Amino acid sequence: MNVIRKLNVRDIVFVGMLAAMCTIATTIKVPFGVGAMVHLGSAFLYTTGIIFGGVYAGLAGAIGSAFYDIVMGFSPYTLWSFVIKGIAGLIVGFVAKGLWPEASRNSKMTGAQLMIRAFFACVLAALWTLAGYILAWWYVTGSLATAIANIPSSLMTSSAGLIVALILGPRLRKIIGQ
Repeated sequence: MNVIRKLNVRDIVFVGMLAAMCTIATTIKVPFGVGAMVHLGSAFLYTTGIIFGGVYAGLAGAIGSAFYDIVMGFSPYTLWSFVIKGIAGLIVGFVAKGLWPEASRNSKMTGAQLMIRAFFACVLAALWTLAGYILAWWYVTGSLATAIANIPSSLMTSSAGLIVALILGPRLRKIIGQ
């Protein structure tokens, strides 16, 4: 029998905390190559999905990324980020763990199975994010050429996020007991 789980106060507190951490992680820029920068928002989002599941990662990514856009002056992208990053978090969390933090607590998933699921989850989320932001950049700037020119930056950020999440996610999941 499937029971529909609703958000409780504990869930709301966790999502709020994770959304704040997502905003902060997005402000952290790491130099990458000559003049390029990547942020750690995707790394945080992917790691959150691997540890806590789709609902927490989706809500934290949506709220945290949208809040970042508002605070940092990227308001034309706020709604886009809310939808794109929210669905990306949902994808990572659902594929890697399930919808809720307790979803796979009793599963017999091996470390290798977790890594494979986490890898594919991050790749799917990165592809979704890339497609979503190409549309967002095109819509906001009015230029498909500008949108296409931003593809390498998006791929670098998602790749860095994937690497960080695959290193931290499974280890933190063990420590936290999720």
